Amino acid sequence: MTTKPKLITADELLAMPRGDGRKYELIRGVLVEKVTTGDSHALVVVMIATILNLFVGPRNLGGVRAGEPGYLLEVGPDTVRAPDVAWIAPGRVPAGTRGYPNLAPDLAVEVKSPSNSHPETRRKAEMWLSFGTRQVWVADPDTTTITVYRPGVDPVELGEDDTIDGGELLPDFTAPVWSLFRWQR
Repeated sequence: MTTKPKLITADELLAMPRGDGRKYELIRGVLVEKVTTGDSHALVVVMIATILNLFVGPRNLGGVRAGEPGYLLEVGPDTVRAPDVAWIAPGRVPAGTRGYPNLAPDLAVEVKSPSNSHPETRRKAEMWLSFGTRQVWVADPDTTTITVYRPGVDPVELGEDDTIDGGELLPDFTAPVWSLFRWQR
């Protein structure tokens, strides 16, 4: 006889003690622990968040979030997922929002960690798109590549010699791919 796991809500997830340093996501009410990722992953998260923030901040183009912010994507049972970096267009998060915003970020960035397979990162990118994210970047520190996912088109893989742009999402944003992985070439 199998027992069903106790389903929890986004509010219960938010109220969980965090003293042990663990991070969780919630998938249709089921608590899923996130694996610690390592130093190279953390560095790429900081690089991407910094470069995006330096672009959107002075232009008042919404906000960049890093550190695996959670977003409530489904209710009853609840799904809360957390990209490594997110950008949300201005005015999308209602003033006074506490907890997890009930929306998908406009841009979700997932940095591939050693425990992730390529099919797994592709599924996660497709999941973000299915919830309304307009663009997903999957950064792979091992290959210094960014794969860009957009709704309705095939993903595009960019190497370190390429330039990534924000397309219609962030017009005028461009950056050499290598700069999302390290300070100097």
